[in-house]
Amino acid sequence: MLLGYNHNIIHKGITFHVQTEDSGKDNPFIITHLFIGGNIIATKKTGYMDIIKINDLDKIIGDIMKDQHKKMVMELRDGAYDSHALVQELSKNQPAKQQEAKPQTRQEEGALNLDQETKNLDEVILDYLVETTEDK
Repeated sequence: MLLGYNHNIIHKGITFHVQTEDSGKDNPFIITHLFIGGNIIATKKTGYMDIIKINDLDKIIGDIMKDQHKKMVMELRDGAYDSHALVQELSKNQPAKQQEAKPQTRQEEGALNLDQETKNLDEVILDYLVETTEDK
């Protein structure tokens, strides 16, 4: 079982959490959840039972995890979850000014803000990860 990926991302003034983890060889699935608070608003699940005996399995699983995590982040960035009822409800409560560029609070330090022009280190890393997953 490999370590997973976790990112907090601010989009439309809302803090989302993207979490990807491997369930291990006994339960060969890679699961990515998109959270708002403690609520899961989207899930992607990829099974790998068909490749369980392949050489270099950990590297392959790591690549699948990274790709699945990045795809969820890109979908969030591109508005794929904007129509979700919870996103709609929380967006209504965000002043228009905050949706455009909300300054980070201490509680949100380290969160990736997809709405701001200024990028912190996490945003630069995420941008790199997203760029490297573009269709080749």
